[in-house]
Amino acid sequence: MALDKNRYYITLQSGTTVAEIRSEKGSSTYDFEIEATDVEVGMLRDLMNNCVHGDFMMWMHGHTLWSDMPDRDNDEYDDNLRAIYQIIYQHGTSKTKQDLEQMGLVKLLGLDRNELRPF
Repeated sequence: MALDKNRYYITLQSGTTVAEIRSEKGSSTYDFEIEATDVEVGMLRDLMNNCVHGDFMMWMHGHTLWSDMPDRDNDEYDDNLRAIYQIIYQHGTSKTKQDLEQMGLVKLLGLDRNELRPF
């Protein structure tokens, strides 16, 4: 049984702190358009939530004396952000893929590969 794909409109303003996934275009602006299943969109939402948490943890560690934590938090945040862009690219419309290519993210992050490319 194949899962139905629906169209979604993604906003990633300021990284993912103000991220939004909408199932209707509406009158608001959006950054990317994808076609994905409910499960794939759920994975994308989880990654976005992880980035919000990671962003908060980086802020917390930047304002405390913990010296060994920020690097790990930065790495996790970067990994989540790469995964978000990879999902957007893999499920993106032709315009979304073209936009990501023009932004240089496809080459930089290796978004056209099946797995994430480590830096």
